Amino acid sequence: MKSFAIGSSEDETVSLTVLNYMQPLAGNFYDDNWLLCQVAIRAGAFRGTFQANFLTSELDGLRQGLENLHKELRGDCVFEPMEGQLVLRAACDSLGYIHIAGKAMDQAGIGHSLSFKLSVDQTYMAETLRELSSVVRTFPVRA
Repeated sequence: MKSFAIGSSEDETVSLTVLNYMQPLAGNFYDDNWLLCQVAIRAGAFRGTFQANFLTSELDGLRQGLENLHKELRGDCVFEPMEGQLVLRAACDSLGYIHIAGKAMDQAGIGHSLSFKLSVDQTYMAETLRELSSVVRTFPVRA
């Protein structure tokens, strides 16, 4: 298991724990690269956890997007995975805050949904990027 969290306080955070690959290596790109994950969201008074599946390449894309946003302190980054259970749109303002608009769905395509917003001081992104890089190294894209 490996985890990463986006947020700067206990009341505003999204964390994702990768439990494992969904299937043993079989030689099929999509089958080999699905991850079983646990997502936890704390947004003000709202708290929730749910299981979701993400592709390894989707988490690596999130890492790349957040890394660029953190380095440049401008622009935006979108995490919109195939299953749509967690969508994040991040943008940096002129004061160095990264604003994240998110939507979570407890079941792909048919679940209940929660929309939320987080504001993160860019100094907290360094830890998020270290954690997310560790997740991507532990669960790399399998060819």
